[in-house]
Formats: sequence, structure tokens, C-alpha cells
Amino acid sequence: MRDTTRAKAQMAEGQGLGARRDTHRRERRVDFRVVPYETACVMRLLPLPPAARRLGATVATLVTAGALAACDAIKAKLYPPQVDLGWQADSAFLAQSPTLLMRVVRSEAGVRAIPVASVDAKGLRALNLTDRGWRALDAQVLKSGSSLVPYRGSTALTSVTSTRGMWEGAMLDSLRGCALPYPAAEVAVPAGVELLVSGRTPLPELPNGISESELQEVLTVVNTLVAPSAGVSLSQMSRYKRSVSVVGTGATPAPTIVVTYEDPEELPDSVTRIAERPRQLVLVLDRGIYGYKPSLTIADVTTTRISPRRRFLGALDADGNGKAELYFGLASSVPRGELVTYTYRYTGDTWIADWEFARTRCIR
Repeated sequence: MRDTTRAKAQMAEGQGLGARRDTHRRERRVDFRVVPYETACVMRLLPLPPAARRLGATVATLVTAGALAACDAIKAKLYPPQVDLGWQADSAFLAQSPTLLMRVVRSEAGVRAIPVASVDAKGLRALNLTDRGWRALDAQVLKSGSSLVPYRGSTALTSVTSTRGMWEGAMLDSLRGCALPYPAAEVAVPAGVELLVSGRTPLPELPNGISESELQEVLTVVNTLVAPSAGVSLSQMSRYKRSVSVVGTGATPAPTIVVTYEDPEELPDSVTRIAERPRQLVLVLDRGIYGYKPSLTIADVTTTRISPRRRFLGALDADGNGKAELYFGLASSVPRGELVTYTYRYTGDTWIADWEFARTRCIR
């Protein structure tokens, strides 16, 4: 019995030794050799071998320098420098030679054309570039000799040429407390022009013809019926200055009429808004089945608030869909509002808010 038990124990021990030998064989198959690039970085931490120490400090220095150089090369491969993704996006955008929408800004320093958005089949998109991207845009689009197409209302005029970009020599414009303003081109434009696009090719134009007699009939109805219903009574009509623009928009087969009533009187901050009449009233009219009718009304005074005055800039078909958008800006008296832009798109039988650019001239 004891012999049987001893034999079983010896057999189990032999199996355990065999399993350990197999495991040892498998472990020996794993390659634990140090890769050369790892050695390159470890060498700087290890003491020099005796042979190198006997050769003197010069050789030791050369060996250490070689190790450090190899380490730096390996680090460059393992940790490549950061890619400037912002500039990559900017350069790809500018490589397409995009068409840009520009606002005309007039000041004591002169007339400036300032880009605010790109124009393509998707409509308007505000420009968001890096510092390097803005300088590249200036060199590509705004530099002296660059062509720009001015618009009066919805009509493209003869192209004009930039006389200077933003960073040709000393910076063209500077703003107090602003490290980077929106770049501008120095340009001369005809009176009544508020919008430009870059390049020589104008955007598609839409017909805007209307007879003088029909226009007068529409304005008579506006004075006697439409304006009074919007808060400008006939008894107060003499206080207002009226301006009229006729633009082709494609909203209907007939042109769009924009009528602005402006009272120079400014409202004090303490006025009761509900009781006050508007000091500015903008009426947009389009032809319906029974003649022209209001399709958009903008008043600076409503039952809930007093809004900054606006001014009509023009009508452009930015996305090329056959229907122009209406462009409005803020009155020149509004501080730091020279670039603020609102667009309206015709839907159904009314104009609805579509795009807004509500930034100041200072980027940062």
C-alpha cells in the first residue's frame, strides 16, 4: 500500500516538473531584447563603461552627446510636433478662391471694404480665421489692385479696385484696445453703395423694373393706409423723411419695394414704450394677387421694446437659388455697429429672418 502511494506521489511530481518545463520553454520563446531606440534613451541614464572612462572626458562627452541626439530623434518620431489645424483649414478655404461679402464702412479715415462672410451655394457663412489666415486673406483678396464688385440696391455696378490692403506696410487701421481688427481694403465706391463682393464676377441679378406711375400709386397707399396702421399717423407724417428703394428679389415677378420713414427725433430712455409712436418704420412690399401689400414691417418702437434703428443695404442672391435676400444694417449712429448685418429670406408671402452677423470690428 505504501509503495502504491509513493508511486502516485512521484508520478504527480514528475507531471508538475514537466508542466514547469513546458512553461519555461514557452517563456523562453518571448523576445525580451531591448529595441535600439529604447537603448538610445536609456544610455544617458547609465554610467559609462570602464573602457570609455579610461579614454578620457572628451570621448565620454562624445558618447553622451551621441546618446542624447539619438534620444531626441526618437522623441521626435514618438511625439511629432503639433499640426496647426487652424491654418490647415484656413489655407484649404483660401485655396478655393472663395467669393466674399463685404460691408462698406465710411469714416473720417476714408472708405473701407471689410469682409464679413463667404458666399456660396449654401448661403452666407461668417468668416472665422486664425491670425495667419486673416493675413493670408488680406494678401489674396484685399491687397492693392484687387477687384471688387459694388452693389447699389440690387444692381451690380462697374468693378472697383482696392488701393491698399490691411497689412501693406504699416497696418491700415488700428482700434484702441484691439489686438486684431477685421482686415479692410482701402477703396473708393460710388454713393449709395453699402455692399461689395470680391472678384470681378457679379452675383446673379434679378429684374427690378417698375413704371413711375405704378410706384407712385403704391406709395400713396402706403402713406394713407399702411403707415398709419403701423403707428405713423397722417397728422405726424410731416415729421418723417421718406426714402424708397426698388430692388429685384425674385420673390414675385414684380420687384420688391422698401420704404423707410425716419423721424430724426431720438427717444429718451425714460419713455413709455407702449404709448410712443415709432421714430423709424421700415415697410417692405411685394405684389400679391390684388396688388402690392406689406410683406415685412420693422419698427424701432414696439409694445415690448425699443430697438436700434436699421438701414437698408441692398438685395443679393448669395446662394444663387433665384431669390435674393434683403440686407439690413444698423444706423450709423449706433456705436460699434458698423458691421452688424441682418438678412431676410422670402418664404410663402413674407420675409423672415435668415442670417445675422452681430460682431464688432474687433476680433480680439
